[in-house]
Formats: sequence, structure tokens, C-alpha cells
Amino acid sequence: MEILAAFLMLALAAIAQNSVVTRINLLAGAADLVLLVLLSWILQSGEKKPVKWGIVAGVLVGFSSASPILVSVVGYLIVIGFVMLLQTRIWQAPYWMLLTSTFFGTIAVYGFEISYWWVNGYPFDFVEMFNIVILPSVVLNVLFVLPVYLFVGEIVKMSSSLEVEV
Repeated sequence: MEILAAFLMLALAAIAQNSVVTRINLLAGAADLVLLVLLSWILQSGEKKPVKWGIVAGVLVGFSSASPILVSVVGYLIVIGFVMLLQTRIWQAPYWMLLTSTFFGTIAVYGFEISYWWVNGYPFDFVEMFNIVILPSVVLNVLFVLPVYLFVGEIVKMSSSLEVEV
């Protein structure tokens, strides 16, 4: 049941991100709802190997964006590696983990995507991209992460309690 719940949440987050969340802009930045759902699920479900969810999230975002699927998958896998490193080695405080992983995860995903486009010949000024795209996206993600975290927590509780009852 948890697998179905996680997949449905990521799929619905991808749909909501493309239809609603991208309309909420701060300069040129937008919130990444799929990233927030992915981080919330990883931190609350207690899953030991969340790499599959990074691949699923990357494929869903890759299909619905202009970026190649591999760029999205690698970006989300970088975030998962960072979260797993922090979770096992450094911190056990969930809210600090959530905020730190949201902050650095947003920078990693957008930074990797902008670097990909720069390597492929699109001229970018990295300082301008950081100020106009990445920082506003970080602000929006940090604003939206707590409601998403609480919502995903309820879904995790419901999906895990269904397995216990059966």
C-alpha cells in the first residue's frame, strides 16, 4: 500500500506542479512540488533505499519538462544521496533535516539543470540565474515545505496503518 501511495502522491504532485504551482512565481523561480513530496516521503516513511523514488520523481518531471529525463533523474538522485548522508551521519532532527534538505536540494536540482543547459551551449550568466531563478525557488520551496510535509505525514500514517490492520 505504501508503494501505491508514494507513486500516486508523486504523480499528483507532478500534475499539480505543472498546472498550478508553476503559476505561483517569485521573479523567475517556482516551487518544485515533486521535490517537496519526495523529501517529505523519504524523511517520514523510514524507507532504507529511497533511490527508486528519486528515479520515479525524475522520470515524472522529465516527461513534463523541457529537460531530458536523465537530467531530472540525476538531479533528484543527488538530493536523495545528500538526504541519506545527512540522515545517517549527522542529524536526526526531522524539521531541521527538512529545511536543510529543501534548501540544498533546490540548489542542487536547479544548479544541475542550469549547468546541463550551459554545457549544451545555452549562454547563462550563473550569478543572474542564481539571483533570479534559484534563490526565489529556494524561498518558495521553504515556504511550501511545511504544509507538504504535514500532508505527506498523514498519508504515510494512513498507508502504514492499513498494512498493520490487515
